[in-house]
Amino acid sequence: MEVEAGHGDMQSREIILIRHGTTAWNLEKRYLGHTDIGLLPEAEQELSSLREQFSNITCDALYCSDLLRCQQTLTHIAPSQAGQAKLDPRLREIDFGQWEGLTYDQLKDNPQYRDWIDAPQEVTPPDGEPWTAFATRIDSFMEESLMSFLPILHSPSMYVPKVAVITHGGVIRYIVSRLIRNQGFWDTQVIPGQAIKIRLDGEGDSWVGSRLTFP
Repeated sequence: MEVEAGHGDMQSREIILIRHGTTAWNLEKRYLGHTDIGLLPEAEQELSSLREQFSNITCDALYCSDLLRCQQTLTHIAPSQAGQAKLDPRLREIDFGQWEGLTYDQLKDNPQYRDWIDAPQEVTPPDGEPWTAFATRIDSFMEESLMSFLPILHSPSMYVPKVAVITHGGVIRYIVSRLIRNQGFWDTQVIPGQAIKIRLDGEGDSWVGSRLTFP
């Protein structure tokens, strides 16, 4: 999918999308959206390879979900750059409402849950966040922080600016589906502590994205 880029000559940037480390609810396969729990005690060990890879990367912009598990991930993998990170609630996972903390086995006989599994864009969990609201806030973040020509991302040389985003699995799937042509929401698999790198090349008023190997 092509997305608006603003105006100017050909420019490129690399976007590094990082899913937070593992929480107890991830291990227990519980739905985890806005519930604000931290990482498991062994997170430092889990994220050590990502920290090593990140030590060789200097970010021109760094964004992080304001939920604790993402902030802890940021501290583990980029301690020297954490101070420059902008915490943004638009990067939160979707809110599962009354289904927060529940598992598939607990929900599988619920007709509304079955309908949501089949059509999450059309069905909303009880007291949860509609898909349209989820998509709108992430679109807002992307247009403001990833595709806009911010001064920090301007470069007259061949240097390619790097933008890192520490967020959640559903958010990463959505961003990838917006940035890479013919990539569906469920086509992207991202495990806790994994990084996905995308290069955007923009000219005129559109971007074209392609996935790169990280790092």
